[in-house]
Amino acid sequence: MAPTALNLDPAPDTRSNGFKSRHAADHAVGLDREGMTIENCERLYAQTSTTPSDVVRSVYKRIAEYTDKAVWITLVPESEALESAQQLAKQYPDPTSRPPLYGIPFSVKDSIDIAGLPTTLACPSFAYTATQTAPVVQRILAAGGILIGKTNLDQFATGLNGTRSPYGMPRCVHDEDYVSGGSSSGSVISVAAGLVAFTVATDTAGSTRVPSALNGMVGLKPTLGTISTVGLVPACKTADCITIIARTVQSTRMALKAMQAYDENDVYARDELQLSALASQPSWWDARNDCIVRYALPPSALVDAALSEPYAALFNNVVRRLPSLSFLKPVKEFEFDYTPFASANAMLYGSSIVSQRIVAFKSYLDSQGRDGLHPVIRDIFGASDGFDAVRAYEDIFTLAEYKRKAARQFRSSASPSRGGIDVLIVPSTATHPTVAEILADPIELNKRLGSFTHFVNLLDLCAVAVPVGGTWTSKNGKAMPFSITLISTPGHDQDLLELGQRLMCTSWN
Repeated sequence: MAPTALNLDPAPDTRSNGFKSRHAADHAVGLDREGMTIENCERLYAQTSTTPSDVVRSVYKRIAEYTDKAVWITLVPESEALESAQQLAKQYPDPTSRPPLYGIPFSVKDSIDIAGLPTTLACPSFAYTATQTAPVVQRILAAGGILIGKTNLDQFATGLNGTRSPYGMPRCVHDEDYVSGGSSSGSVISVAAGLVAFTVATDTAGSTRVPSALNGMVGLKPTLGTISTVGLVPACKTADCITIIARTVQSTRMALKAMQAYDENDVYARDELQLSALASQPSWWDARNDCIVRYALPPSALVDAALSEPYAALFNNVVRRLPSLSFLKPVKEFEFDYTPFASANAMLYGSSIVSQRIVAFKSYLDSQGRDGLHPVIRDIFGASDGFDAVRAYEDIFTLAEYKRKAARQFRSSASPSRGGIDVLIVPSTATHPTVAEILADPIELNKRLGSFTHFVNLLDLCAVAVPVGGTWTSKNGKAMPFSITLISTPGHDQDLLELGQRLMCTSWN
């Protein structure tokens, strides 16, 4: 795949993205090496050293200069974004009374509706103009966010690599010969290139965690049913999740706080009683708990078989270092069973679950057929046919069994003495292919990218991908990030983010 030269220093600091050398105008608004983050913008606004209009002008300048033109499908006109910025400044002159995302530029994956803008799912013959804005986006706008545009994706949000779009193939920010990851391809690059502070993406089988990993970003797949999916065109309705990609854990936290809310119109939303129960769980970092996080890893044989050579070396280094961290404790191998996770992971593409994509796009397929689809997507849709109701119920029952068995592996907040883990730690993805490699092997190599991602939503777990462990060297001599994903039971999103922050601050030498 690639040379195996490794650097065990922290992952490349994508916060700068060459701002000093390539975007001298950013200094006028204070966007220095700290980069485009929510907390940095908030600090600058509090100091009154810059305004939302200054930030918007800087954002559009960087977008114009950024060489990868496949990031966006629909860009909001700069004049409209400036008008939003000016209205915010006029409405909130007092820095102490501003909403939490005041003046924060953000992007939205183009599978989520925004009134007046097309929703394409990277399929021109499917595209329509939305008449309503998704509630999650409405919440961000109400919190002061400034929409910059809608981003590219693997067509119909089907894929983990970022090459399946007629609008182009976004490339990794560290080496343009390598894939961006998908399906949230344009979304991750809009953040990793410093064009926006965060993005609203989606994750069904890894579509946030994989691209985040490949570009060194933080990718949060929250607890299912805690962010409204109304206004999202589903890929797999029972497993779809609206997500966040940001440069830092703090930005992720701030975006999550604005985005999470109960929506009675979301048929898969957790009700208010469930949300209250999740919120009342003791935190791993709470004095009521022992403040020691019990973790498990997938079997080493499975990891070795899946990972590329540089990824295996970096993950093994992480595994060796973890037990020395004071806040972590490994469980003994015989105390943890990875089987239900692996079994659920294998179900996604080999069961009737994939038929949900046919349900989601039935009207389009009935009227338009499959001729307008990307060739790879057309083949995938063809493979999703042919499952009958009997098979569907068999798969439902099988998945329920895996879900129960997986849940038993975790420590219960109701009876913490029962044992079990708090968090499962896995590689975020198995390898980082070049664009040429994916195009030569679009199905099997894409599946390999999901070696440790597919099961998370199917088993009703939450997860966050964080860049840790050092870097490896691409064939072009570029430093490339490595990432692990932290996985836990519903409601532990904040615990995962705190653990991710601690691991990102750890030296891996």
